[in-house]
Amino acid sequence: MSRRRSKAPDRPPPSPHIDAFLDMMIAERGAAANTLESYRRDLEDFSAFTAGRKRAVENASQTHIRGYLKRLSEAGMAPGTSARRLSTLRQFFRFLYQERVRDDDPTAALDSPRQGRRLPKCLSEEEVKRLLETAHARTGPEGLRLVAMLEILYATGLRVSELVGLPLSALSRDGRMLVVRGKGDKERLVPLSEPATDALDAYLAVHEGYVPGRRQGAATGQLFPSRAKQGFLTRARFAQLLNELALEAGIDR
Repeated sequence: MSRRRSKAPDRPPPSPHIDAFLDMMIAERGAAANTLESYRRDLEDFSAFTAGRKRAVENASQTHIRGYLKRLSEAGMAPGTSARRLSTLRQFFRFLYQERVRDDDPTAALDSPRQGRRLPKCLSEEEVKRLLETAHARTGPEGLRLVAMLEILYATGLRVSELVGLPLSALSRDGRMLVVRGKGDKERLVPLSEPATDALDAYLAVHEGYVPGRRQGAATGQLFPSRAKQGFLTRARFAQLLNELALEAGIDR
């Protein structure tokens, strides 16, 4: 008597939305090849997890994501790496929400894996160079904005809170100085380096592209506006962009 073979469990086909997300990262954010490969690995790993539960990755629920993060933790993955995986999922599901593939974002209420506090570290000159080179390799409006912000930070030593909150009026007419309002509401003049002014010139050519679509009531006249509720790029979002850039540049900090 022949033994019946067990039928392999049905699994959803690979999601075309992963490719669409990666295409967006190239077109709108100028993501480099190694960054795209990192995103692809993260998303395909999560897709395999949801496939084992007979759920297409684009239809994953918050419960699936929590289960995935729990599995990573049980497998001994470092909290920092798990946080990076969650960052990838946040961007992916935010993309699906913006493209109206989904009517919700299952990552919105999730907290990042807790990480032990690290002592502050300064980047070496070589690491700063790699970070800037990686940023300059990006294309599109978001790449130009990130380069401008990094070049200003490198040239001036501004606090991040000062940088992200700069109004457009802070830039002098010749584009070579910034009027910065710091602690105690005191103003100071900050000169810009030639690389910073060049980066700003390139960014300002696409600056208006960040204004259309801004939410009603958001702040206006910002040097680094965004479509976020605040109307400008937040410190948290800038930190996320820096972490992604450091990963792309191979800097482990």
